[in-house]
Amino acid sequence: MKKLLQISSLLVLFFAAGCDSSQVLCETGPLIHTFEFVDKDSGANLFDNGTFTPQTPVTVTDLNQNKIIQTSYMKSNNSDRALLVLAFEAGTFKYAVNIGDKPAFELSVVTERLKGSQCNGIVKKSIEIKNADYEEEKTTGIYKILMNTKN
Repeated sequence: MKKLLQISSLLVLFFAAGCDSSQVLCETGPLIHTFEFVDKDSGANLFDNGTFTPQTPVTVTDLNQNKIIQTSYMKSNNSDRALLVLAFEAGTFKYAVNIGDKPAFELSVVTERLKGSQCNGIVKKSIEIKNADYEEEKTTGIYKILMNTKN
């Protein structure tokens, strides 16, 4: 078994040494932004604490085309938070996000395709969240949409 591992390692090194790195093709997928709906006072996730139920739809409307592009039903388990994840290709996007029939926030995102000598990817030029207070978690990049649940 040890000999098989050694031979496999040598084959990998041999083939890797023969590869021309200029032929490497890499491209990242869409740019991802993640949002969490939390109570403004307690910081609790509003789907995890029962303020909103998993049956409450979160609807994303493209304001440029005036059409619904995504409806999500937020679910979580004991180890994960209920989160809304949106993916963006290159372009300019204006979205309205509603929870049930209640407006949560509006989102404007501008992205562009960055082309390098070996790799391509989508990068954020700007993001703006309107009609809501929010915080960005520095370690995870998750945007916490702070909602007043007292009304």
